[in-house]
Amino acid sequence: MISKKEKRLLIEILGCQYTPKVMPYLQKLGIKNEKGKSFSVDSIRMIANGFRENEKVELAIMQLVNKTIKAKKAMALKRKKLSKK
Repeated sequence: MISKKEKRLLIEILGCQYTPKVMPYLQKLGIKNEKGKSFSVDSIRMIANGFRENEKVELAIMQLVNKTIKAKKAMALKRKKLSKK
């Protein structure tokens, strides 16, 4: 289950409207619901808010958060290098 601390980090990194970013990532990883369909916006929110448990989705969400953090750090380094020139 996603903790309150992880939820705050999720919103801080991906923004309040994180589901449009999470949905394609789940599709890219091939993570489907029990019926073999893509997760709905409501399902993703329920999992992220801790009302439902789904370890695969929770893990994928936190992987996306970590991937986004790394991408933002890399972008900041590039900007810093460019501003020194």
